[in-house]
Amino acid sequence: MGIQAHVAGLSLSNTVDLLDSLGVQRSRKAVHNWVHKADLQPKDGRSPDHIAVDETVIQLNDEKYWLYAAVVP
Repeated sequence: MGIQAHVAGLSLSNTVDLLDSLGVQRSRKAVHNWVHKADLQPKDGRSPDHIAVDETVIQLNDEKYWLYAAVVP
């Protein structure tokens, strides 16, 4: 959701505020890194009809979860 909000036009600060309102506390740097890692801009010669998929492990309290994200660039 953080990536989607920022790509949709929210600033990093506003994206962090949105996530905070949902109970997810992340820094602007973390959101920036997510967006950079997703690399949603199609490269020259590539069709923009791709889906960007990312997987990562997140830890909430003592529990670890796999988080999958898919975004249509």
